[in-house]
Amino acid sequence: MLSTKRGYWATILTLAAIAATGSIAIHMLVPALPLIASELAIGEAKAQQVVSVYLAGLGAGQLLAGPLIDRLGRRPLMLAGLWLFIIGALAGALATTTGLLLAARAMQAAGGAFGVVTARVMVGDLFGKDKAAGVQATLMTIVLISPAIAPVIGGSLADLAGWRAIFAVLALGGAATLAAAFRRLPETAQAGAETARTGLIASYGKLARNRQFLLTAVTLGAASSGLFMFLGAAPFLLIHRFGLSSGEAGMALLWVAAASIVGTRLVVLVERRSSALVVGTVSSAVGATIALVLALAGIEGVVPLIAPIMLLGLGAGLTGPVAFNAVGFAEPGLAATATSLAGAFQMLASGTAMSVLGLFAPIDPLRLAMAMVMTTATALSCALARSRAV
Repeated sequence: MLSTKRGYWATILTLAAIAATGSIAIHMLVPALPLIASELAIGEAKAQQVVSVYLAGLGAGQLLAGPLIDRLGRRPLMLAGLWLFIIGALAGALATTTGLLLAARAMQAAGGAFGVVTARVMVGDLFGKDKAAGVQATLMTIVLISPAIAPVIGGSLADLAGWRAIFAVLALGGAATLAAAFRRLPETAQAGAETARTGLIASYGKLARNRQFLLTAVTLGAASSGLFMFLGAAPFLLIHRFGLSSGEAGMALLWVAAASIVGTRLVVLVERRSSALVVGTVSSAVGATIALVLALAGIEGVVPLIAPIMLLGLGAGLTGPVAFNAVGFAEPGLAATATSLAGAFQMLASGTAMSVLGLFAPIDPLRLAMAMVMTTATALSCALARSRAV
């Protein structure tokens, strides 16, 4: 399959589509949160749960997915996850209450979790440790193109046809991805290779004693928390405070996603000279600090809100590929379990951070910036500690 350039890129694009199902369902819905709040007659904090519950489901789903993938193989669970994602998207489109909508999001997230883990692990299966970081960066670049335009598409769909149309489009996209994966991707687990045969608790115990894994996972989770707190609060600031439409809010968020794409393309270059994990967390911490300074000075508007966060997006693009490559090779035979545990922590930390921030609604730029400074400082501290421990 990888013997030709065409086969290589077909495989990468298919893996990217699978991995993107997990994240695109977050970003496409973000600009529509105010519309959901209005139609279902709920407050900002409750509307943000449409994202935070999804993040929690994506995290919990990865906890289950990793050990199963290590034991049962990549392909069957990948396909099952895509089916679950499609069903959850259709349920979201038909939901008539907040409870039903949140349940649909949890189902959709669980399906997306299996796709995210299998895509990341298959990169390691196919390309090996030495090449995997560069391939992970290429994969993430392609993956981020979809979330980059997702807020624009989601905001435009919400303006034209309402927020339920977003779920319908997600279901169609999931079906197309399922068809491509069924045709293109075989089982990639190595026949006869040593895989995890110990119990789940024992597997987690091994990872809990691995200092490199722990520091990398916490770095990833803390850095992601800062960015997702922004994504949860930004639509309300852009629309209610600064007067943008849903589509215009999506266009504004596109700049942050574009910065993330730039970050992924710099991974290999930065890794040759330094640590992309450290450089990425420095970028995020600087962006959060600038946002805090602007808020303290009373400088508000779309540009002062978005521009500093582009540094968080850049940092996320640098941090993600290196972090997931590192945890995937942390313990022999536990690639999927380690990847899923790190991904779960990332999503659960991000969802929790969003929920906690929502308790202080309505959110203003100052409160948001203070929260981002705390999370990005934590990420930078862990990245530096990991760098010293290598």
